[in-house]
Amino acid sequence: MVPLSQPLAERLSAAADRHAGRRLRERRVQRGLSLAEMAAALGVSTQQARKYEAGLNAIPAARLPEMAVLLGVDVAWFFDELAEDGPYRPALPTRPRMLLDLVRATDEMPESGLAALCEAARALAERGAG
Repeated sequence: MVPLSQPLAERLSAAADRHAGRRLRERRVQRGLSLAEMAAALGVSTQQARKYEAGLNAIPAARLPEMAVLLGVDVAWFFDELAEDGPYRPALPTRPRMLLDLVRATDEMPESGLAALCEAARALAERGAG
């Protein structure tokens, strides 16, 4: 295996830190947790949690499982959609409060109900675009 050059390794590492931090913030907001609530649950300062979300400090690998449990995701979720060739695009659209309410309402919804909701949303979007 060819070792990565130091600048490339640093860029990839920084991109991964920013991506995981943004995913952390995205999921925290989806779950309705404040930054202070998340920090307290993880046993870190609010300032440290803010640095994790901003990608200024790397999230320690040993802390990822704890974060995943708190946020209801798999550890791998933090790195889903990680691509070095493009900017991060959050899953939250520009109407985060409405989307947050929708996500919370669907957390316990059965798969069939979620599928019906998606179908209805697509139909409404098509009708609005036409």
